[in-house]
Amino acid sequence: MSRSFLNTSGSMPSRRDLIGMGLAAGGALAGSWMLRVPQAIASPAPPRIAALGWACAQTLLALGVVPLVIPEIERYGRLVVEPEIPSAVKEIGLRTEPNLELLQSLAPDLIIIDPSLMAAMPRLRGVAPVEVFTIFRPGGRPLDTARGSTEALARRLGIEAQCEAYLARFDATMAAAAERLRRDRGAPLYLVSEIARNRALVFGPNSLYQDVLDRFGLQNAWTGHSGPWGHTSVGLEVLAAVPDARLILMTSRVADVQALLKASPVLRTLPFLRAGRLTVLGNQFFYGGIPAAERFARLLAERLPRDTHEQG
Repeated sequence: MSRSFLNTSGSMPSRRDLIGMGLAAGGALAGSWMLRVPQAIASPAPPRIAALGWACAQTLLALGVVPLVIPEIERYGRLVVEPEIPSAVKEIGLRTEPNLELLQSLAPDLIIIDPSLMAAMPRLRGVAPVEVFTIFRPGGRPLDTARGSTEALARRLGIEAQCEAYLARFDATMAAAAERLRRDRGAPLYLVSEIARNRALVFGPNSLYQDVLDRFGLQNAWTGHSGPWGHTSVGLEVLAAVPDARLILMTSRVADVQALLKASPVLRTLPFLRAGRLTVLGNQFFYGGIPAAERFARLLAERLPRDTHEQG
């Protein structure tokens, strides 16, 4: 018989000895288990992320991740609008020229950029690993690319469940908007964000907004060239080519637009404006991803049916 089962006198252990041995072993096991528990239940700290572009910043915020820094926070609030930036986020400078000294002092675990900062990649990699968040690819559909980039970012951060839930909410929003817009599939729509003097910035077939219109069964009035970012500048007189269109104006400068409508003789000749076919949505971020598409879709579904009913 093994000596581990003998008492100090060399005889078989008594019942009291066995109980004592059991308690001692149980205490040792409990102690080792208690030492392991904190390691088993402790969750890793969330990564410290620097978002150096608006498209990646708004996507992170939509996924529930608050970055350390975002560029041009005040302008983001006016032009991107949603999601709102929490007050704890620091300003990192311009989108084209981030403050590298501040970035280095914050020691982020990961830097996320839009493709416009690719030239700065070598310097940024000296601070932390860098990921590129892409919306527009040659020959691609911006909304599909944005969805893929969002899912890839979520995998990189280990938040796949949050991403899945967010995209499910987005799909539900799009389905509800499509239902509200079902009766507005008649007149084609000019999507314009800027009108200056006698020119307009109009969005075409390769824009983020085209993907939204396609999901809703709505027609884009502009079918011409629209550049790599989905927009182009055209003379206002060109818009008269589709007289039965409706103008969707994406700006918050309503007073400026009203003054322009009164002052511009060219605008006054456009048939759809003479007929009052105008819908104003407020500022839209046309270089954005899923959150930008969601904002555009939601506002369009809120305002277009109302305006078509009131204006005819």
